[in-house]
Amino acid sequence: MRLRAVGDVLLWIKNGKRPFALVQHELRQKDLLFGNLETVLSESGTERKKRWVNTTPPAAGEYLKEAGFDILSVANNHTLDMGREGFEKTLEGLEGRGIAYVGGGRGDEKPPGRIVERNGLRFGFLAYTTGRFRSPPGVNVAKLKKKSVIEDIRALKEHTDHIVVSLHWGIENTYYPSPEQVRLAHAFIDAGAALILGHHSHTIQGLERYKDGLIAYSLGNFQFDTAIFKEKTNSSMILSVDFDRHGIRDYTTIPCVINSDFQPEVAEGRTREMVAHWTAKCSERVRNGNVTRQWWFEQIGEDYLLYNLESYRYRIRQHGLTPLIECGVWLFTPFCLNCYAGVIRKRLRHAA
Repeated sequence: MRLRAVGDVLLWIKNGKRPFALVQHELRQKDLLFGNLETVLSESGTERKKRWVNTTPPAAGEYLKEAGFDILSVANNHTLDMGREGFEKTLEGLEGRGIAYVGGGRGDEKPPGRIVERNGLRFGFLAYTTGRFRSPPGVNVAKLKKKSVIEDIRALKEHTDHIVVSLHWGIENTYYPSPEQVRLAHAFIDAGAALILGHHSHTIQGLERYKDGLIAYSLGNFQFDTAIFKEKTNSSMILSVDFDRHGIRDYTTIPCVINSDFQPEVAEGRTREMVAHWTAKCSERVRNGNVTRQWWFEQIGEDYLLYNLESYRYRIRQHGLTPLIECGVWLFTPFCLNCYAGVIRKRLRHAA
């Protein structure tokens, strides 16, 4: 059974181009196709007060069906951008096109996993997100909490052959997972997951074979407007994983790039070599255990602080006092303090 997986899907289009037209031939070479839906299929609802609100006309859901997506994660920091109404319309748009979803649902209880059968194998899908938000009454989006995830994996494992866990996690615009993410991913494999599919950083991060499982720490953007991000965010991939009854037989990555019309396309020639080399470089550091806490904060500190300060500046201009107070508190959080220390260490080392 072949599962193909991609990262963040926005569904915004430019110059009238169909978003998946240039990779259709690769996406169709699968038994199951998974992605992270990073937009709301609705233009109505209660818009959240944030820097980036991702909304797409409901008709854009047809592009997902055309591409052949079988299951999508709706557990991410944009899925409630238009409140309960927008979220419910998104679910309706997927249901009406026969596309399964995981990581969110109707009702106030934690959303269940999703079981999908292909070629005689039963796959259990789970999806979770980090982020500071509350699900409105009547709908629920699954939050990433270690103990709860492990319980879900063990419960679903009794009814399936393989467990796939989607995680919207980590820090945006960073090229390596944190040591905490590595430990979490290992714990989920130890609990019975076969495959971890990460996203949210908008960058490709490393892949790691751990015991009998496979971890893709971030699949990166896939169909996205990358102009607002830093370099290398137009590098992408399609992850292809072959399963049999005993587990993962083999896997490969198909290097891609995102063009100026927001379309992913299979990378060729030197560009393909560059994307493959970058993926291998990120993977090697993770596999060798060289992503230490101190080194990681040195790598991410400055970019994290600048990116979030710009977001707060926008929200303060738009909404006034509340985000100003939030920013003041955020500046003195332990995470920011570690970033300051990382920036200082990095600059002192370069000065020496």
